[in-house]
Amino acid sequence: MSKIFQTKLAKTALAAAAGVGGTIVYLDFIRPPVVSDLNNSYKPLRKELATPPSRESLLNKLETTPKFDVIVVGGGATGTGTAVDAATRGLNVCLLEKSDFASGTSSKSTKMAHGGVRYLEKAIFQLSKAQLDLVIEALNERGNMLRTAPHLCSVLPIMIPVYKWWQVPYFFVGCKMYDWFAGHQNLRSSTVFSREMTSAIAPMMDDSNLKATCVYHDGTFNDARMNATLAITAIDQGATVLNYMEVKQLVKKDDKITGVLAVDRETGKEYNINATATVNATGPFADKLLEMDKDPQGLPPKIDQPPRMVVPSSGVHVVLPEYYCPRDMGLLDPSTSDGRVMFFLPWQGKVLAGTTDTPLKSVPENPIPTEEDIQDILQELQKYIVFPVNRTDVLSAWSGIRPLVRDPSTIPEDEQPGSGSTQGLVRSHFISQSPSGLLTISGGKWTTYREMAQETVDTLVKNYDFDGKNNALLPCQTNKIILAGGEDYSKNYSARLIHEYRIPLKLAKHLSHNYGSRASLILELYHQSDYNKLPITLAANKSFEPSEDKESEENILSYQSFDEPFTIAELKYSLKYEYARTPVDFLARRTRLAFLNAREALTAVDGVCAIMEHELKWDEETTKKMKFEANDYIGKMGISPKRFDVEDFIVQ
Repeated sequence: MSKIFQTKLAKTALAAAAGVGGTIVYLDFIRPPVVSDLNNSYKPLRKELATPPSRESLLNKLETTPKFDVIVVGGGATGTGTAVDAATRGLNVCLLEKSDFASGTSSKSTKMAHGGVRYLEKAIFQLSKAQLDLVIEALNERGNMLRTAPHLCSVLPIMIPVYKWWQVPYFFVGCKMYDWFAGHQNLRSSTVFSREMTSAIAPMMDDSNLKATCVYHDGTFNDARMNATLAITAIDQGATVLNYMEVKQLVKKDDKITGVLAVDRETGKEYNINATATVNATGPFADKLLEMDKDPQGLPPKIDQPPRMVVPSSGVHVVLPEYYCPRDMGLLDPSTSDGRVMFFLPWQGKVLAGTTDTPLKSVPENPIPTEEDIQDILQELQKYIVFPVNRTDVLSAWSGIRPLVRDPSTIPEDEQPGSGSTQGLVRSHFISQSPSGLLTISGGKWTTYREMAQETVDTLVKNYDFDGKNNALLPCQTNKIILAGGEDYSKNYSARLIHEYRIPLKLAKHLSHNYGSRASLILELYHQSDYNKLPITLAANKSFEPSEDKESEENILSYQSFDEPFTIAELKYSLKYEYARTPVDFLARRTRLAFLNAREALTAVDGVCAIMEHELKWDEETTKKMKFEANDYIGKMGISPKRFDVEDFIVQ
């Protein structure tokens, strides 16, 4: 090396060192420190919110609107997602749901926003581009869910236990590929935990033969609250959204659908509703509307028919106490005894386990988990748990119907309904348009609801003339908007609630993670409501004031005195802002008490009915009917008969 080159190299190194040193001196000694302005860091907590349109005013719009642009039939994830997408583009939307938002499959998912590691494995070993496209599509939509509903969705690490050394690189490479296909929307990097680290994180796991665990990351969310939030967001965007409205007939003119005849299930009043386009977003019940479409008068068949397009399958989940799983990490069983994948996940302070996969010949209105399905899940969990898994530990169980669909064009005309054939089965979602104009969207999964909605509205704009305003419609907006409750939300929102209202941490987390920036509205309701002075609460026998400054014998502050942090103020909020109409709406879907602890939910029915009777002006007969229906519904959610006598709560 020449001396000249050495001299230049030394000068360059000296200049670089001087630059680094100067930067450090500037940052540490010269530049003034940034002064944190807490007053401007966050917007003030929301204390007021305009009351949304009442049910009566929404029903009035059905009579005063000559013609809607779109009628969406079905208020699950896809239906409400479609309503949000269409309304934000500028279409006049009417959504009709026969029961309540998320009353079916959309409240009974595995609560995961995920791409599907099992689909990735199939994509690799089967060299299937279709399977890989499913994974990439879902990973992209997983990022959208975390961004548009940050209060309802969060990142969850998931462990894959490995019991053979050769499987460690196999699973780890698979997890890394999962990261890689997520691209810039990857949540966190996958890693490997030793046996010792795993035991420290998950002491309930049997580690006698464990070699290591591979850890990857996915999203978890509250499905029913997400569904209700989509419905509320659609209303905020100008849509007319109504639950408990049953479509009795598709109205046709010249063999084209021009609207629907719907009945208000609360009053029995019928409404003729006109629209340019009608969307069938009824999930597992899609065949019901397709049968009506085939009838020249748009009426349903007199005898119920087995499904043809939908291939129904029951998936059962159970909920167990929190000590069955680490608090902030899930567990994936990659290969059960019958070849399925099973999850054991922390969710809402409990452990969610599932799911089974049982083919059905028909779609029940309210599927009930069988004891065999519950025992299958518990037996699978026992492989990983160091203590006995007890049936009496099951807090709740439920069954949901997967809306797997077949392309109608592949179904032979002479095929017998209910034959169970899987010919033409579509693993993703499917959109079809009938000759009469009925647009059907079915299949898919929760994670891809937004993309399904976007494709549905894209098809509407392409194939239907909305009185000449198609060109004036906005492009899809749902990648940009934040859903109700996500506005001005931050991950430290619970700390702000604690500081403002002096409430326990458990309550603050519960409210912030389920209501987002609207949580403060619930706490404000305590100051406005006389109900909190009554001896009625939803999880305790004494009144409750959510303040550490007011602890007394009459005011049981500590949430350790009862298990579930659900309050009267939430019921008041759900009646005022979220269109809850029955006790089950509140106990199972606006809150998740029935899904988390069915026994506690049964004890809450009378208190909920007492308040709803006053707020909704029920007569004695209606109240009695609501109590019976709530006790019947919750009593079938997997409660162990050895631990609890459900019949004690059934209204005779």
